[in-house]
Amino acid sequence: MKNIFKNKKLVLPLTAILGIGLVVAAIGYYALFTVNVNVVQPISVTGTIGQSIDCEAPAEGTIKCISNKVVRIDNDADENRTVTVLAASDLDVSYVGVLELTKKNSDWEYIRDKIELTYTVVGEDFEFSGVPEGYTLIYYKDAVYELEDRLENPQPAITVTSGIGSLPQLNDANIHELANYCGEPDNYLHCKGAKLWIVDNNDLDDGALNWAHMFDGYYYETDLIYYFANGDGEITVPANSFIEFYPQVEVDQYADGGNCPIEITVA
Repeated sequence: MKNIFKNKKLVLPLTAILGIGLVVAAIGYYALFTVNVNVVQPISVTGTIGQSIDCEAPAEGTIKCISNKVVRIDNDADENRTVTVLAASDLDVSYVGVLELTKKNSDWEYIRDKIELTYTVVGEDFEFSGVPEGYTLIYYKDAVYELEDRLENPQPAITVTSGIGSLPQLNDANIHELANYCGEPDNYLHCKGAKLWIVDNNDLDDGALNWAHMFDGYYYETDLIYYFANGDGEITVPANSFIEFYPQVEVDQYADGGNCPIEITVA
């Protein structure tokens, strides 16, 4: 009897071979686990996001109208972060801060005669309003950060102009890592920044201050400020601090009446 299996080859379907491989691959690991990533974003924007500004067009020229609702950008990181504030509108939009200045006594306590100063937070030019006639707005840049040393080392006054550049300046001791105006005796909201004062014109002599009138002729800052001299809307929010501003619009005599929406993006 002939061997009917002679010269015959054992043939397995390809799908069967692949099937065996798939089974092996399916169990080719020791464990399977998942990881949930919690993204911590140090930048937050708070305040009244939906705002309305009533602005009556002037009879001629232009008028600037400021919102009474503040926008605040916080940075909870241990390093500075840069953000960009951009507005989409047919109107000219800017961002301003409001600083209260007041006289102080010899114990550096606030006393009478408060002045409210409006100033540019970011923009090509530093614009401000609120300085009484006969007075000058100055930037007072310290050379040292310790209170006792500051009193013993008075510095010249720097008259504030539209082209003063970013504030505070890089060699200002008030941005030194050890400077801290959040503690006594100042208790400011911003621990570092620039000082703005308003002084009587008679107390200025080529940048020198008449310190004899320091307690009856000067209006001192009640907080430190930042100004970013650029037209791109870039703001550097200091580490563990914040920057706040009020939206401001400029309207001319030919502006269209009715609602004019503004979209402000912080990116």
